[in-house]
Amino acid sequence: MIKNYLKFIVIGSLLASCSQDESLTPVQEVNLTATSQEDFELYETEFAVPSGLIHEDFDLITANAVEPTSCAPTPFSTIISELGYAGYDIYGLLYFDLYSQINQLSTFIDQDPQYFGADGEDTNYVVNRTRSLEKFWDMSDLITVRGQHNATLENRDKIADVYLNFSTLTEEEAYANADAFLEINEASTFLIESPLLSFDGFASSSDLIVIGDGLVELASEAGVEDKVVWTGILAHEWAHQIQFDNFDVWYPEGAADNAPEATRFTELEADFFAAFYMTHKRGATYNWKRVADFNELFFNIGDCQFTSPGHHGTPDQRMQAAKAGFDFAQSQRKKGQLLSADHVHWAFLTYLESSIL
Repeated sequence: MIKNYLKFIVIGSLLASCSQDESLTPVQEVNLTATSQEDFELYETEFAVPSGLIHEDFDLITANAVEPTSCAPTPFSTIISELGYAGYDIYGLLYFDLYSQINQLSTFIDQDPQYFGADGEDTNYVVNRTRSLEKFWDMSDLITVRGQHNATLENRDKIADVYLNFSTLTEEEAYANADAFLEINEASTFLIESPLLSFDGFASSSDLIVIGDGLVELASEAGVEDKVVWTGILAHEWAHQIQFDNFDVWYPEGAADNAPEATRFTELEADFFAAFYMTHKRGATYNWKRVADFNELFFNIGDCQFTSPGHHGTPDQRMQAAKAGFDFAQSQRKKGQLLSADHVHWAFLTYLESSIL
């Protein structure tokens, strides 16, 4: 799921602060202790995991430098760390993981009319971009795109629905937990308000793409125009859907012989596919400035956890994968024709060893 690492970043920030200055400020003391006397009763339960494969793209953003030249903390990770520290309270410490999980699981069962952006301000843009991707990859009406919102965690029925669909709680217990959420929301100065609770973006082999408001908000704060963020993430997750559909043919023995290499391979290929779409004359038709913004976005979400099963590639590798996708799109500019996913896959393999790794 997202996001234990986010909690670790926050806790690490708090511990670092204490080690540098043993006395917490009065505000910090209030945030961490003043409300800790209030107890909320929640029925404990285990959640069933949705079936199928899920490509989590934003759960390993690192705040630690491994190689300063290529993997120093990026603007994205710096913003996340600073935001997590600001306003973090005892309820964030206790319930952040649960809130994140409820919010993510809700997207698998949400049948309401979809909107994008906290107030729906990006809905038309995302709908139009989805139609463009459907046409570009010849995948009309095959993929469902949903938004993830903090508002879900203030909706009693949506919270209860998650418990009813993914746990063994009774209806009475599910709604009791939902009521406890609403009480926690009132007591917390961090939960609900923090964009970290909708900092999510993933593709599921059940033909679902989810993009959270918090992810777009924080990527924009890192310096990338919000429309570029929506386009880049949607195009990247769409590429994972293409990989799901072609997995047995493209990777008959797996993408690599170990999990970190396999994940890196599929992530870099998704970066390549996304940049190809974004810069193709029949895709998003972005100019170089937009491509540079896109590259910067993906530089910001590289990671350096080389042995982790979820290793997504270093920032520099992701930058190179996006650049290679752009170069390939430019090489096809005169022809202007749409290529099959197979054609783009084989082009990626050519670029992988020559200019990406």
